[in-house]
Formats: sequence, structure tokens, C-alpha cells
Amino acid sequence: MTVEVIGWDIGGAHLKAAALNGAGEIVAVIQEPCPLWQGMDRLHDAMGRILDTVSPQSGCRHAVTMTGELADFFENREQGVLALVETMIQRCPKNTVGIFAGYDGFLDAKTITPESIPKIASANWLASALWVAENLREAVFMDIGSTTTDIALICGRRVESRGYTDYERMRYGELLYSGIVRTPAMALADRAPFEGEWIGLMAEHFATAADVYRLCGELPEHADQMPAADGGEKTVTGSARRLARLFGRDLESASMKQWRQAARFFRERQLAKLRSALDRQLSRGLIGDDAPLIGAGVGRFLVRELAARSGFSYRDFSELLPMLTSQNDFHAADCAPAATVACLAMREVGPT
Repeated sequence: MTVEVIGWDIGGAHLKAAALNGAGEIVAVIQEPCPLWQGMDRLHDAMGRILDTVSPQSGCRHAVTMTGELADFFENREQGVLALVETMIQRCPKNTVGIFAGYDGFLDAKTITPESIPKIASANWLASALWVAENLREAVFMDIGSTTTDIALICGRRVESRGYTDYERMRYGELLYSGIVRTPAMALADRAPFEGEWIGLMAEHFATAADVYRLCGELPEHADQMPAADGGEKTVTGSARRLARLFGRDLESASMKQWRQAARFFRERQLAKLRSALDRQLSRGLIGDDAPLIGAGVGRFLVRELAARSGFSYRDFSELLPMLTSQNDFHAADCAPAATVACLAMREVGPT
């Protein structure tokens, strides 16, 4: 397998990579845990594991996007961007490293200036949205990952987002810190029905969305790469035990049926938050009724459900990507920004 381009998405918790062959086909998609808040050595280790797996040749090009500059290991976003770029240069010294800067395209990693940093920081969502815009005239793009949800309208083959930075996008409801793995369950509700009463929940990091979706039978287990909230077992029983703590209860104090029902309540609360954000974007009146809802991310099964509830057709992001094969459980649609920066970079220079 000859790898010509690797797309990298450096997150604060995971490092994602997508490898393309000379024909521009995706031949490998990999995600590695990378808790950047614990130090830069985590990124070096994760990169090493991916490079060992992909084994790129010396002429391989690297296309990079990021959100990891937000990790509290860094004093500010500028320091974070520069540190991540420098790491890429160190790990790929003989290769061309292009840093995705949104509408400015790719910048040479060695020539990054302070003025370009705001365009680079947390721009991974735009890579995916631009790829949708290149392939569809009109659509609603929605990427539900382990930690966040991105929403972008595509109209006339243009990305019609009001925000660009994280602050702006959260202000306009285009970015939600709500995902299906790492989101604390306490962020989904402050009370829940149990045994016929509304019970106030403990504002403690006892359980996560991964526990909710594991109990609901929907969690893509390969996507849950971080330790559980209590460091315990990632099983249905373990998830029920963690969820019970939010109620001030022990697992054994109620039936598994009751804990599953509680999980379904949290699921509906998260879905309601996502539906509200989607409705806000649709209320702009830019999208027609026949525009598809495009689902990406490991939580895109929720996008499919939102499409059904909203009366939109659903298309999987994978339909827009030249996926050739997968060496593990991850699909290109799971790691959409990594796949799209690779494809966008390949498009700039053309296949070999």
C-alpha cells in the first residue's frame, strides 16, 4: 500500500488520521487516544503509533487540521497552534506539511504567522463542510462526534455559517459541546424521572454519554477510547453502576430495566438539545425541503434519527468520500475532518 497523503485531525482527546493512495482513495482510517491535557508526549506517542501502522514513504504529504490547541496544557490558543504545528514539523521533517487555514486553504507549516493562527485554530469543521459544498449544492451538514456536534448549512455550494471561531459558532448555535462518548451525563439534565418522581441529579462527573448509549445498545464501542468516569469496566453493568450514582443510588437498588429506562431519558434530552440547535439553523430559511441531512461522526446514527423526525432525507457522509477499504472499525465518516483535509490536499495537487 503506497500512501501519498495523510490527513491529520489533532483533537484535545483523540488524534485521527486518514491515508490516501496515489489515486486519491482512502486506504486507512485510524483514531488513537491522545489526551493533550496530559502533555505533548501524548501527541508524539499517538503519532508514532499511527505512522508505524500506515508506514508512509518519504515523499508523503501531510495535511493538518486541529482543535487540540484548546487543551488546557497550553496557556492560550496561539501557543497551542504553534506547539502542534512544531510537532508536525518534527515528526515529518522530510515531508511537506500543509496546515489547513480555512478559506485560505493550506499554509506551509514552516511559514505560519500570528495573523494566520485564528484561521487555523479549530477549523476542522470547515474542512468537512467545504467538502460537502464541493459535492452538493444544498445540504445540512451535521457531525456528531465523541465530544462535540457541528452544524453547517450548505446553500448554492457555499458554506453559510455565521460563525468561524469556537466562540462565534457557540454563540450562533453551530457548535455544541455535546457528543456521544465524553460528554458528562450531568450536562444533559439536572433532574430525571425515577420510580414515579422527578429526582434532582448530582452535579458530579459520575457517568458519561458513553454510559448512556451503551445502556441503550447504540454505542460504537471502538469509539470509546478514554477511561470510564470511575476508571471501571466498560460494560453494561459498569455503565448502569455509574449512572446510578447520579441518582445517589447503587446499581443493586433498582433493576437493570430501570437503569436502561433512565439512560433512554438522557438520550432523549440530548436529542432534544440537538434538535433545537438544528431547528435554529433551519429557521434561517436558506435550505429547501428537499435538501438532505448529511451525517458524520461516530454519533451520526442520531443524525439519521433527527432527519427522520424533521422530515429530511438522510445521506451518510461516507457517500461523499472515495473510501477504498478500512483496516479497523473506524470508517472515514467517523473521522470526517481528517479524511476531508486529506482529500482537499490531494485535490490541490492532483492524484499521481
